[in-house]
Amino acid sequence: MALSAKEKLFNQVITHYAESGSGFTAQDCADFIQVNRSVVSHYLNRLCDDGLLRKENTRPVRFFVIAEAAGTVSVLPAVHEKNDVFSQLIGVRGSLSEVVALCRSAVDYPGDGLPVLLAGESGVGKSHLASLVYQYALERNVIAANAPFVELNCADYANNPELLSATLFGYTRGAFTGADREKRGAFDDADGGYLFLDEVHRLSAENQEKLFLFMDKGYFYRLGNNRTAHPTAIRFIFATTENIDTVLLNTFRRRIPVRVTLPNYISRPLPERIAHVNHFFHQEAVNLRQDIHFNTLVMHQLVTSPVRGNIGELKNQIKVMCATAWSNTPHGEIIRVQGGHLTGEILVASSTAAANAPDVSTFLPKSMNDQVIFRDFCHSGNVMLLNRKLEQLLTDVNGAFSTEALYSGYIWQKTMQAANELENLSGIQLSQELRKTLWLCLNYTLYISRETETLDELTRISDYVSGKASLLADECITLLARNVTPQPLPLLRPLLSCAFHSLAGEDDLIQGIIVAHGRTTASSIAGIANQLTGGYYFKAFDMPNSTSTREIIDLLIAHVSRLRQGAGLIILVDMGSLREIYEEIKLHLHGELLVINNVSTMMALDIASKIQERLPMAEIIEAAHGAYDVEARHYSGMQPGNKIIISCISGEGISRKLKDIVQRYLVQETIDIVTMEYDDLKWKITHADPSLNGTRLIITTTDLEAGYIPLLSVEQLIKERAQILKRDYFHGLLQEGALEPMVEEVVKLFTVEGIASRLSFLNPMVIINEVEAVIKQYEGFYKIHFESYLRMNLFMHIALMIERVMVNNGVRHREETELTFQQQAFVAVHDTFFQALNRKYHLSLPLTEILMIFEIMEPWISVDTPA
Repeated sequence: MALSAKEKLFNQVITHYAESGSGFTAQDCADFIQVNRSVVSHYLNRLCDDGLLRKENTRPVRFFVIAEAAGTVSVLPAVHEKNDVFSQLIGVRGSLSEVVALCRSAVDYPGDGLPVLLAGESGVGKSHLASLVYQYALERNVIAANAPFVELNCADYANNPELLSATLFGYTRGAFTGADREKRGAFDDADGGYLFLDEVHRLSAENQEKLFLFMDKGYFYRLGNNRTAHPTAIRFIFATTENIDTVLLNTFRRRIPVRVTLPNYISRPLPERIAHVNHFFHQEAVNLRQDIHFNTLVMHQLVTSPVRGNIGELKNQIKVMCATAWSNTPHGEIIRVQGGHLTGEILVASSTAAANAPDVSTFLPKSMNDQVIFRDFCHSGNVMLLNRKLEQLLTDVNGAFSTEALYSGYIWQKTMQAANELENLSGIQLSQELRKTLWLCLNYTLYISRETETLDELTRISDYVSGKASLLADECITLLARNVTPQPLPLLRPLLSCAFHSLAGEDDLIQGIIVAHGRTTASSIAGIANQLTGGYYFKAFDMPNSTSTREIIDLLIAHVSRLRQGAGLIILVDMGSLREIYEEIKLHLHGELLVINNVSTMMALDIASKIQERLPMAEIIEAAHGAYDVEARHYSGMQPGNKIIISCISGEGISRKLKDIVQRYLVQETIDIVTMEYDDLKWKITHADPSLNGTRLIITTTDLEAGYIPLLSVEQLIKERAQILKRDYFHGLLQEGALEPMVEEVVKLFTVEGIASRLSFLNPMVIINEVEAVIKQYEGFYKIHFESYLRMNLFMHIALMIERVMVNNGVRHREETELTFQQQAFVAVHDTFFQALNRKYHLSLPLTEILMIFEIMEPWISVDTPA
């Protein structure tokens, strides 16, 4: 159930200002919803009336979240009934959810509501939405039951602005030649109801001015009489196909606080496009009083092709299709709408039953999606539990469909087509339960728009899955893009990886790739090998005949970067420079590499069976040389070892200092730390020098591509989160609890290097230690460990500030600034932390300097709630 704009505003306020002691203003909330500041202010005042906020009449007015509201209310209950007039609008819970919420808010606004401007291409449904706004106003009883809805297309009068003015406002006798009597206008006809002005950009500047003057004053003058005012109560809806900012006067545009843009047909989510096609076929079936059969090819053409006239033109296309089929169908036979040949699964538009039910995701409660079902699924990978939960939710709670009807329709059929292709390509058989899961996950990701945080969370949860499961997920996503929709669905990867985890099994010692020119050559060879061995041992890349060796190498490097490090890799190619492929790919691998030319089906089958038997690479290489007349190149890869390389582009001195720091925190003394000149390291990496074998980690001051060896720049070391550093770079290398103090020492090292040349007389080493004592006091007071890059920023700023104050008393341009509550609290405790420095250097820090420190720390601290 969609939330109103007021409810969404309150949820944003809770998120950003629940703990704020200084409150917030209406302007602070300007970006939370798409209305102007005056409307935001109105909603905030209504929330005060609801007992959720309180306000102080300062200038500007400041609002505060009431503690009880913040503690008990996370989402306000929706005030709109689920079955209001908007509930049947396709996309009301998808791409049009924000649009509908704003339209509802415009109607509900006290007085005569708010004017609404609908923007979008021709045929996207602006007129239909305008009629729904009017019907919603009737439902809410904000206008009388017999209130009028007057529609006027301004384009009809584009070449005669005076006639449009007369049509809008009416005219008096003698106002112009032929005006032999007084005549009422559209403003009179719309009194008490709605006036919908379509193509409003065709209004002349003069008529726009007349319109916004009426919106300000509530009365108008007839053409030919500027003395008699005519007061009316009108609610406005405007529509345009043009850019709002360029076709309307600023003064007119400012009078329209609610502006929404409707998406064009092809940019709507796939389930909404399918719902439109189903709806229009159902309408035609009702009109013709007979069921209409059409195949998935027809559906695919209609939902994947851009339509110039959008939804309006789509309706006309389907009407013509059905009319043609009706005309060509003998009496008593089934009406069949054909796309090309009547092949594939048949879909039916019923003349009696309701239109096909929307896709599954329409009925999934958002909170359950995010917090329970799919998150739990990523933890467990239990496909049967996921299916059962959703089936129960959809059949019992909503009563929307039977279990049998649930798995039907276009998306289901096209998903099954992709599943069949996946089986043929991978050699792995998909159970019916897994096929259902595939469809449910696809529906979820198609319909539900999610933030990066959700994707990151599901990716983290699914980190346990095998590399083979992730490869299967990638393969499946490619096939779904080809069969169902090409739109990117990043959320699908972690979900499908978890779904395939149990089926894929553990990772093989060796991974296989087949690259061949031709539309299906590689896929055919890999498919046969995988099917006959019953496992996903070869990934296929079908390359156009014009593809160069360079393009093949780039494609392989991109694929190898997604593989789990450590496993061996066998690449079978049909032609191309074997040496080039071998020389470059080996730089991106941690394990062994074997590249073989002149791939054949028998060769692929033989090698797949050896991978299945988990034979070592040496036996596969020996067998290949004896069995096939091929060219093969073998690279032994990285051998186990214990070595860390540290290199600094600025010279050996910094490298040695970094070595001293890292050495103290190593978990075992047998790990060697080697310092190396930057250019020497770069050459060795480029040429895959054997001396790099055994390298566990490279630390540099400048980012560098190191191929198969983990490389960490000092900037990453300082900025990256601790858990990422532990997992991806220092796993098994450092003592327990050693990472944070080690990074702090690195921060101090580079701070000293950075400020040494900028200090005139203070000793960098001494002042850094003194500043560190101040920073630790702040951390203790606010009970937070500052991130390393914030720590470095504070080191730099405070050290230079002390010398600046000693020399010229510091900057003072904000001494008279009126302080916020947080600033006051920060200044109040500041002297306590700087007591030692003030006494040693005889300082008296100006207010401006203190505020500058506050601004650096502000995003990280909560000044109003210290311990």
